[in-house]
Amino acid sequence: MIRQARVFFDPSHEDLRFLPEGPRVLQNFPEQRSLLGWVAIQHGVDNPTGSINLLDLATLKNTRHDLPGRPGFFAETTQPGLLVIGLERRLILYDLSKKKVTETGVEVSSDERTVINDGLAVAEGLIFGSKDLHFRQEIATEWLFDSRSGELRTLKHRQICSNGKYVYQRGQQTLLADIDSPRKTVEVNAVDLDAGTLGESSILADFRSQPAFPDGMRPTPDGLSLVIAFYNPGNAEFGIARQVSIDSGAVEAEWHLPGSPRVTCPEFIQIDGRVLVLFTTAIEGMPENQRRTSPNAGMLFVGETDFATLPPAPPLFPADAFADA
Repeated sequence: MIRQARVFFDPSHEDLRFLPEGPRVLQNFPEQRSLLGWVAIQHGVDNPTGSINLLDLATLKNTRHDLPGRPGFFAETTQPGLLVIGLERRLILYDLSKKKVTETGVEVSSDERTVINDGLAVAEGLIFGSKDLHFRQEIATEWLFDSRSGELRTLKHRQICSNGKYVYQRGQQTLLADIDSPRKTVEVNAVDLDAGTLGESSILADFRSQPAFPDGMRPTPDGLSLVIAFYNPGNAEFGIARQVSIDSGAVEAEWHLPGSPRVTCPEFIQIDGRVLVLFTTAIEGMPENQRRTSPNAGMLFVGETDFATLPPAPPLFPADAFADA
């Protein structure tokens, strides 16, 4: 099934259209509004700073919080309005009400060729990765920060661009679905989050014959499939996202995003009682000729779904997990 997505929100500012990523519906914000948090990882080719943005899904008013570096992901904490953010190569806390950064003392790497990329909160803490800024070398890593012990554990070495992640159960086994974008596959590993170890990997879905790179992903509300965004650096009439069965890897649905080939990440939202899937897209240094053929690059899109409920919200990260903060 192919569905046509439509433009939902235009960030307007060129710097906010450069590299939007990581949308999450907020569940622990002090005000009773339907808000979507998203990161602008970088504001331009020559501007290595980014921001956290809050989009009111009812009014489409966006509130921008500039940060002292590039955010790769955020997760909400148990303190309303307080986020934990992967910024450059460290974890920080950011208070949305006070617009205040607090350092946590957790630095994951000193290698300036890398920055923290996609991540998510799990019951045991945070799973997140990094990326090679030049998208070439296997110098990126995937980590587990254990919020119970304060330990940072390495899950995977030798990645290039650690992207979409999802932790789920099959019987008694805990599994981690994971994307390292340049490899163009979705891998799955048995994972022991208490020990911080992975089992052997297998391929859940293989896109190596496709021109675009799998990027961010989210589980469907029923937990049976993954919606995957595809980043196409070349010229294309439309961008693509696909819904893939977790058990078989089969493509079950596809969304086309007109005029925006670089699709970065999905998220499920609810508008007027309907469950939609939202997609962030990017410009990220497109040459001028491609900009002319991709007029919607950097905008946020929505597409129809057959779901009646939203997926379960991620766990809230313990606000007191950092001893030095």
